Amino acid sequence: MNLKALLSAALISVGLLVSSAATNIYASPSLDSLTVSAASLELPAVPEAGAPAALRPPLKAVPALNAYFISVGQGDAEYIELPNGKNVLIDGGPNPNAPLAAFLTQHNVTKLDYVVLTHPHLDHYAGLDYVFSHVKVENFYDTREDNTGAAGAKAIRNKIAALGVNVIYPAAGDNLDWDPAEVQVKVLNTCSNAGGSNSGPVLNNCSIVLKVTYQNTSILYTGDMQFDTEAALISAYGSQLQSDVLKVGHHGSNTATSPAFLNMVKPKYAYIEVGANNTFAFPAASTLANLQAAGAAIYRTDMGGTQEFRIGGN
Repeated sequence: MNLKALLSAALISVGLLVSSAATNIYASPSLDSLTVSAASLELPAVPEAGAPAALRPPLKAVPALNAYFISVGQGDAEYIELPNGKNVLIDGGPNPNAPLAAFLTQHNVTKLDYVVLTHPHLDHYAGLDYVFSHVKVENFYDTREDNTGAAGAKAIRNKIAALGVNVIYPAAGDNLDWDPAEVQVKVLNTCSNAGGSNSGPVLNNCSIVLKVTYQNTSILYTGDMQFDTEAALISAYGSQLQSDVLKVGHHGSNTATSPAFLNMVKPKYAYIEVGANNTFAFPAASTLANLQAAGAAIYRTDMGGTQEFRIGGN
Protein backbone atom coordinates (compact mmCIF):
# COMPACT_ATOMS: atom_id res chain seq x y z
CA MET A 1 0.00 0.00 0.00
CA ASN A 2 1.47 3.35 -0.98
CA LEU A 3 1.62 6.46 1.21
CA LYS A 4 -1.40 8.06 -0.45
CA ALA A 5 -3.58 5.03 0.25
CA LEU A 6 -2.49 4.92 3.92
CA LEU A 7 -3.40 8.59 4.43
CA SER A 8 -6.84 8.11 2.86
CA ALA A 9 -7.60 5.13 5.13
CA ALA A 10 -6.57 7.10 8.23
CA LEU A 11 -8.80 10.05 7.34
CA ILE A 12 -11.80 7.74 6.79
CA SER A 13 -11.26 6.13 10.24
CA VAL A 14 -11.06 9.52 12.00
CA GLY A 15 -14.29 10.69 10.28
CA LEU A 16 -16.13 7.59 11.43
CA LEU A 17 -14.96 8.08 15.02
CA VAL A 18 -15.99 11.75 15.10
CA SER A 19 -19.41 10.97 13.60
CA SER A 20 -20.04 8.19 16.13
CA ALA A 21 -19.00 10.39 19.07
CA ALA A 22 -21.18 13.24 17.90
CA THR A 23 -24.18 10.93 17.57
CA ASN A 24 -23.63 9.60 21.07
CA ILE A 25 -23.29 13.08 22.59
CA TYR A 26 -26.51 14.53 21.11
CA ALA A 27 -28.44 11.37 21.99
CA SER A 28 -27.34 11.57 25.63
CA PRO A 29 -30.36 11.32 27.96
CA SER A 30 -28.73 13.68 30.49
CA LEU A 31 -28.41 16.41 27.89
CA ASP A 32 -31.99 15.83 26.73
CA SER A 33 -33.26 16.37 30.28
CA LEU A 34 -31.24 19.57 30.60
CA THR A 35 -32.71 20.82 27.32
CA VAL A 36 -36.30 20.08 28.44
CA SER A 37 -35.70 21.69 31.83
CA ALA A 38 -34.35 24.84 30.24
CA ALA A 39 -37.27 24.97 27.83
CA SER A 40 -39.82 24.62 30.61
CA LEU A 41 -38.15 27.17 32.93
CA GLU A 42 -40.34 30.26 33.29
CA LEU A 43 -38.41 33.47 33.69
CA PRO A 44 -39.99 36.27 35.76
CA ALA A 45 -41.55 39.02 33.71
CA VAL A 46 -39.67 42.28 33.68
CA PRO A 47 -41.99 45.04 34.89
CA GLU A 48 -42.52 47.97 32.63
CA ALA A 49 -40.80 51.12 33.76
CA GLY A 50 -43.15 53.76 35.22
CA ALA A 51 -43.47 57.22 33.83
CA PRO A 52 -40.60 59.54 34.66
CA ALA A 53 -41.25 61.45 37.88
CA ALA A 54 -41.54 64.69 35.97
CA LEU A 55 -44.36 63.25 33.83
CA ARG A 56 -46.35 61.55 36.60
CA PRO A 57 -49.51 63.38 37.79
CA PRO A 58 -49.01 65.28 41.08
CA LEU A 59 -50.43 63.85 44.30
CA LYS A 60 -53.96 65.07 44.95
CA ALA A 61 -53.98 67.86 47.51
CA VAL A 62 -55.88 66.92 50.66
CA PRO A 63 -57.94 69.84 52.00
CA ALA A 64 -57.66 70.50 55.70
CA LEU A 65 -60.21 70.63 58.49
CA ASN A 66 -59.21 73.47 60.80
CA ALA A 67 -60.63 73.49 64.32
CA TYR A 68 -60.23 76.52 66.59
CA PHE A 69 -60.85 76.70 70.32
CA ILE A 70 -61.40 80.43 70.71
CA SER A 71 -60.22 82.37 73.72
CA VAL A 72 -63.40 84.20 74.78
CA GLY A 73 -62.78 84.44 78.52
CA GLN A 74 -64.86 82.30 80.88
CA GLY A 75 -66.98 80.60 78.24
CA ASP A 76 -67.02 78.43 75.14
CA ALA A 77 -66.74 79.15 71.43
CA GLU A 78 -65.33 76.85 68.74
CA TYR A 79 -64.94 77.50 65.03
CA ILE A 80 -64.47 74.87 62.29
CA GLU A 81 -63.41 75.31 58.68
CA LEU A 82 -64.59 72.23 56.79
CA PRO A 83 -62.73 70.70 53.83
CA ASN A 84 -65.58 71.63 51.45
CA GLY A 85 -65.17 75.33 52.30
CA LYS A 86 -68.14 75.62 54.64
CA ASN A 87 -67.80 76.74 58.24
CA VAL A 88 -69.25 76.12 61.69
CA LEU A 89 -69.49 78.09 64.93
CA ILE A 90 -70.25 76.17 68.12
CA ASP A 91 -71.35 78.57 70.91
CA GLY A 92 -70.51 82.25 71.18
CA GLY A 93 -68.88 82.80 74.56
CA PRO A 94 -69.95 85.16 77.37
CA ASN A 95 -69.37 88.57 75.77
CA PRO A 96 -71.90 90.08 73.32
CA ASN A 97 -69.06 91.69 71.33
CA ALA A 98 -65.31 91.10 71.71
CA PRO A 99 -63.39 88.81 71.70
CA LEU A 100 -65.48 86.61 69.37
CA ALA A 101 -66.03 89.60 67.09
CA ALA A 102 -62.27 90.11 66.84
CA PHE A 103 -61.73 86.46 65.91
CA LEU A 104 -64.39 86.49 63.19
CA THR A 105 -63.02 89.72 61.76
CA GLN A 106 -59.46 88.39 61.77
CA HIS A 107 -60.59 85.32 59.84
CA ASN A 108 -62.74 87.34 57.41
CA VAL A 109 -65.91 85.52 58.42
CA THR A 110 -68.92 87.25 56.91
CA LYS A 111 -71.09 84.16 56.56
CA LEU A 112 -71.60 81.09 58.73
CA ASP A 113 -73.12 77.97 57.25
CA TYR A 114 -73.84 76.34 60.61
CA VAL A 115 -74.15 77.79 64.11
CA VAL A 116 -74.70 75.54 67.13
CA LEU A 117 -75.86 76.58 70.60
CA THR A 118 -74.99 73.63 72.80
CA HIS A 119 -77.25 74.82 75.64
CA PRO A 120 -78.79 78.09 76.86
CA HIS A 121 -76.25 79.36 79.38
CA LEU A 122 -74.94 82.93 79.17
CA ASP A 123 -71.29 81.91 78.75
CA HIS A 124 -72.31 80.04 75.59
CA TYR A 125 -75.02 82.22 74.01
CA ALA A 126 -74.13 85.88 74.77
CA GLY A 127 -71.68 86.23 71.87
CA LEU A 128 -74.29 84.98 69.43
CA ASP A 129 -76.03 88.36 69.63
CA TYR A 130 -73.10 89.86 67.71
CA VAL A 131 -73.05 86.93 65.29
CA PHE A 132 -76.70 87.27 64.28
CA SER A 133 -76.36 91.05 64.02
CA HIS A 134 -73.26 91.13 61.80
CA VAL A 135 -72.87 87.75 60.07
CA LYS A 136 -75.20 85.98 57.66
CA VAL A 137 -76.15 82.62 59.18
CA GLU A 138 -77.70 79.86 57.09
CA ASN A 139 -78.56 77.21 59.71
CA PHE A 140 -78.94 77.26 63.49
CA TYR A 141 -78.83 74.11 65.66
CA ASP A 142 -80.44 74.28 69.08
CA THR A 143 -81.87 72.16 71.88
CA ARG A 144 -85.53 72.44 72.90
CA GLU A 145 -84.55 73.04 76.51
CA ASP A 146 -85.41 76.52 77.80
CA ASN A 147 -83.44 78.27 80.49
CA THR A 148 -86.37 79.58 82.53
CA GLY A 149 -84.07 81.86 84.48
CA ALA A 150 -82.48 83.63 81.49
CA ALA A 151 -84.35 86.27 79.53
CA GLY A 152 -81.25 86.69 77.35
CA ALA A 153 -81.49 83.17 75.93
CA LYS A 154 -85.12 83.77 74.94
CA ALA A 155 -84.20 87.09 73.34
CA ILE A 156 -81.48 85.45 71.21
CA ARG A 157 -83.86 82.73 70.06
CA ASN A 158 -86.55 85.29 69.21
CA LYS A 159 -84.03 87.31 67.22
CA ILE A 160 -83.00 84.22 65.25
CA ALA A 161 -86.63 83.37 64.48
CA ALA A 162 -87.31 86.93 63.31
CA LEU A 163 -84.36 86.73 60.90
CA GLY A 164 -85.87 83.67 59.24
CA VAL A 165 -82.80 81.52 59.84
CA ASN A 166 -83.35 77.81 59.30
CA VAL A 167 -83.61 76.31 62.81
CA ILE A 168 -82.84 72.63 63.39
CA TYR A 169 -83.38 70.61 66.55
CA PRO A 170 -81.18 67.54 66.12
CA ALA A 171 -81.78 64.28 67.95
CA ALA A 172 -79.21 61.96 69.49
CA GLY A 173 -77.99 59.56 66.81
CA ASP A 174 -78.46 62.01 63.94
CA ASN A 175 -75.73 62.44 61.33
CA LEU A 176 -75.35 66.00 60.11
CA ASP A 177 -74.56 66.52 56.42
CA TRP A 178 -72.18 69.45 56.79
CA ASP A 179 -69.61 67.87 54.47
CA PRO A 180 -71.13 64.46 53.67
CA ALA A 181 -68.47 63.36 51.18
CA GLU A 182 -65.60 63.89 53.59
CA VAL A 183 -66.63 64.54 57.20
CA GLN A 184 -68.81 62.52 59.56
CA VAL A 185 -70.68 64.60 62.14
CA LYS A 186 -72.65 62.55 64.65
CA VAL A 187 -74.94 63.92 67.36
CA LEU A 188 -74.34 61.96 70.57
CA ASN A 189 -76.48 63.96 72.98
CA THR A 190 -79.08 66.73 73.11
CA CYS A 191 -82.50 67.52 74.54
CA SER A 192 -84.74 67.35 71.49
CA ASN A 193 -88.01 67.32 73.45
CA ALA A 194 -89.46 70.57 74.75
CA GLY A 195 -88.59 71.32 78.35
CA GLY A 196 -87.52 74.05 80.71
CA SER A 197 -85.35 74.41 83.78
CA ASN A 198 -83.20 76.89 85.65
CA SER A 199 -81.03 74.11 87.09
CA GLY A 200 -77.41 74.35 86.01
CA PRO A 201 -76.79 70.58 85.90
CA VAL A 202 -80.01 69.94 83.95
CA LEU A 203 -79.12 72.52 81.30
CA ASN A 204 -75.51 71.35 81.16
CA ASN A 205 -76.57 67.76 80.59
CA CYS A 206 -78.78 68.88 77.71
CA SER A 207 -75.68 70.03 75.81
CA ILE A 208 -75.49 69.11 72.14
CA VAL A 209 -72.51 66.76 71.96
CA LEU A 210 -70.89 66.21 68.55
CA LYS A 211 -68.26 63.83 67.27
CA VAL A 212 -66.60 65.19 64.14
CA THR A 213 -64.43 62.75 62.14
CA TYR A 214 -62.21 63.43 59.14
CA GLN A 215 -59.49 61.17 57.72
CA ASN A 216 -59.77 58.77 60.69
CA THR A 217 -59.19 61.59 63.19
CA SER A 218 -61.98 62.65 65.53
CA ILE A 219 -62.80 65.67 67.68
CA LEU A 220 -65.37 65.32 70.48
CA TYR A 221 -67.25 68.53 71.34
CA THR A 222 -68.90 68.13 74.73
CA GLY A 223 -70.46 71.49 75.64
CA ASP A 224 -70.96 71.53 79.41
CA MET A 225 -72.11 67.95 79.88
CA GLN A 226 -71.47 66.48 83.31
CA PHE A 227 -70.94 63.04 84.85
CA ASP A 228 -74.54 61.87 84.29
CA THR A 229 -74.38 62.43 80.54
CA GLU A 230 -70.88 60.98 80.37
CA ALA A 231 -72.20 57.78 81.96
CA ALA A 232 -75.14 57.69 79.54
CA LEU A 233 -72.80 58.06 76.55
CA ILE A 234 -70.54 55.29 77.85
CA SER A 235 -73.59 53.02 78.06
CA ALA A 236 -74.88 54.03 74.61
CA TYR A 237 -71.66 54.19 72.60
CA GLY A 238 -68.84 52.52 74.53
CA SER A 239 -65.62 52.43 72.53
CA GLN A 240 -67.26 54.46 69.72
CA LEU A 241 -66.53 57.49 71.88
CA GLN A 242 -62.81 57.16 71.07
CA SER A 243 -61.56 60.52 69.81
CA ASP A 244 -58.14 62.00 69.21
CA VAL A 245 -59.20 65.41 70.48
CA LEU A 246 -61.46 66.22 73.44
CA LYS A 247 -63.04 69.61 74.05
CA VAL A 248 -63.08 69.20 77.81
CA GLY A 249 -66.58 69.40 79.28
CA HIS A 250 -67.80 72.25 81.49
CA HIS A 251 -64.55 74.23 81.32
CA GLY A 252 -62.64 71.58 83.25
CA SER A 253 -64.87 71.65 86.33
CA ASN A 254 -64.89 68.78 88.83
CA THR A 255 -68.37 67.76 87.62
CA ALA A 256 -67.09 66.32 84.34
CA THR A 257 -64.25 64.40 82.68
CA SER A 258 -64.43 61.24 84.76
CA PRO A 259 -61.74 58.53 84.51
CA ALA A 260 -64.35 56.13 83.12
CA PHE A 261 -65.25 58.58 80.36
CA LEU A 262 -61.61 59.25 79.50
CA ASN A 263 -60.99 55.50 79.37
CA MET A 264 -63.50 55.31 76.51
CA VAL A 265 -62.49 58.50 74.71
CA LYS A 266 -58.73 57.95 75.05
CA PRO A 267 -57.88 61.51 73.93
CA LYS A 268 -54.40 62.41 72.77
CA TYR A 269 -55.14 66.13 73.06
CA ALA A 270 -57.44 67.95 75.48
CA TYR A 271 -58.55 71.56 75.06
CA ILE A 272 -59.93 73.52 78.02
CA GLU A 273 -61.73 76.80 77.32
CA VAL A 274 -61.53 78.83 80.50
CA GLY A 275 -61.02 82.41 81.63
CA ALA A 276 -57.86 83.52 83.40
CA ASN A 277 -58.25 83.80 87.17
CA ASN A 278 -61.93 82.88 86.95
CA THR A 279 -64.04 82.86 90.10
CA PHE A 280 -64.88 79.16 89.71
CA ALA A 281 -61.24 78.05 90.02
CA PHE A 282 -61.58 76.18 86.71
CA PRO A 283 -60.02 73.91 85.65
CA ALA A 284 -60.25 71.73 88.73
CA ALA A 285 -57.12 70.00 89.96
CA SER A 286 -58.95 66.66 89.82
CA THR A 287 -59.80 67.18 86.14
CA LEU A 288 -56.22 68.03 85.27
CA ALA A 289 -55.06 64.93 87.15
CA ASN A 290 -57.56 62.74 85.28
CA LEU A 291 -56.40 64.09 81.92
CA GLN A 292 -52.75 63.62 82.80
CA ALA A 293 -53.43 60.05 83.93
CA ALA A 294 -55.13 59.41 80.59
CA GLY A 295 -51.99 60.58 78.78
CA ALA A 296 -53.62 63.59 77.10
CA ALA A 297 -51.64 66.69 76.21
CA ILE A 298 -53.49 69.63 77.77
CA TYR A 299 -54.03 73.02 76.10
CA ARG A 300 -55.76 75.93 77.83
CA THR A 301 -57.11 79.16 76.40
CA ASP A 302 -56.37 81.04 79.64
CA MET A 303 -52.68 80.24 79.19
CA GLY A 304 -52.19 79.98 75.44
CA GLY A 305 -55.03 82.01 73.94
CA THR A 306 -56.94 80.67 70.96
CA GLN A 307 -55.82 77.16 70.02
CA GLU A 308 -55.88 75.49 66.59
CA PHE A 309 -55.96 71.83 65.62
CA ARG A 310 -55.63 70.85 61.96
CA ILE A 311 -56.55 67.57 60.28
CA GLY A 312 -55.20 66.90 56.77
CA GLY A 313 -53.84 69.52 54.42
CA ASN A 314 -50.52 69.44 52.58
